[in-house]
Amino acid sequence: MTKKRSKCLFVVFSIILVICLIASFVNFTYPFTINGNYYSYSNFVSNLKLGEDIGKTYRIVYRAELPEGEAQANYNNLKTSTMLQLKDIVQSEGYEDVTVTSYGSDSILIQIGNILTIDDENEIVDLIGAPAAISFSMSSENTDPFAGPKDIDTVSAYDYYDSSTGETIYGVLINFKEELIDEIESATADGGTVYIFLGDTQFTSMDLNSSAITNGQIFMQSDSFVDHASANTVANIIRTGMLDLELTTVESDSITPTYGVGSNIWMAIVMAVLILIAFIFMIVKYRDLGWLACFNLLFFITISLFLLQSIPLVHMNFAGMIGVLIAFMFVIDSFMSIFDKAKEHYNQDTKLYVAMKVAQRECLTKTFVMNVGLMIVGLICLFMPSLAISSFGWATFVMSFVSIFCVQALQRLFIKMYLALNSTDGKKCNFHKGGKHA
Repeated sequence: MTKKRSKCLFVVFSIILVICLIASFVNFTYPFTINGNYYSYSNFVSNLKLGEDIGKTYRIVYRAELPEGEAQANYNNLKTSTMLQLKDIVQSEGYEDVTVTSYGSDSILIQIGNILTIDDENEIVDLIGAPAAISFSMSSENTDPFAGPKDIDTVSAYDYYDSSTGETIYGVLINFKEELIDEIESATADGGTVYIFLGDTQFTSMDLNSSAITNGQIFMQSDSFVDHASANTVANIIRTGMLDLELTTVESDSITPTYGVGSNIWMAIVMAVLILIAFIFMIVKYRDLGWLACFNLLFFITISLFLLQSIPLVHMNFAGMIGVLIAFMFVIDSFMSIFDKAKEHYNQDTKLYVAMKVAQRECLTKTFVMNVGLMIVGLICLFMPSLAISSFGWATFVMSFVSIFCVQALQRLFIKMYLALNSTDGKKCNFHKGGKHA
């Protein structure tokens, strides 16, 4: 490799690294609009999903009862399906750290982790906090309703732009089951007012004029729908009211992290300090090669953050953080093994570029086996039922892959690029002929 090409590659990789660091640690708003709206970018660190021990958890207990007319023998099956549907509803809103379990003989416990702000907590309360069965009646007394929760196929928040008023209209679009369309048309044949109830309370009413509901669809509107979020809140209440069992909230509260409210902040500070110490140690001990290792370690950190925040099943708790530190130390040990072996050969009067190549070849098996071993440990932990152990498993499993890539691919390339600029002067790497300062 020529010196010119080596310098160009260092510039290119430096630019890539700056982009990776910005993507990992910087939040910003895009300087342009999309359909008239400004959008923000959330960095990799912000998108890490925190486990229950270092992130706030919201907890709700529901009493789950059979609907009228349902046989007791079906209770367990209906309870299982209700728990699965509850989990789907919450995860569809972007909350991946969800645990839904049976609580006693007639209750369901749902826990949602990684609650970062009061807005998150309020959103969850709106999302599943107060399920209510919807019903449709032509009477303001809700007598003889013509449709209920079991007659609905889909529910979704919906909005459209009304060009006549210049306003956006928000509402909830409800589609009834296809087999009930004729029945609903018959019930509303004379037109009039449809009264919509959530539980025992009238939520809104809609004037059909003299028309019947012929398409099996109602666009439910209300003065309370001031934006998409408020319409979606009611849509979610309706969804939970459509579940196989009737749910009543028994209790709900938030649980602070096991390791304290600021535990994730303190852990981030501790990890940053340890990384800084590792960088200083590598630079002092190996000089140019230390800078090269730090350059590679930054790639290791940013690639690992990208993967850890991208995989939905990864939740970083205290054990996961320990796994991250172990994987990081393994990478440093791999670099030190290569550099120390090169130093040993150079001290025995071997040329620098030969010493580096021989050291990489001799350390190949050791570094590969070490990282594969950590990967296997992580893989085993993935199948453990404990969230703490599985978090440790994900961290070590994912970062072992990145470690192998950085040590066996990137580092080889970077050393080759460095040797094109300095192939003889070992003093720049703190190497000395004849064992001096060894």
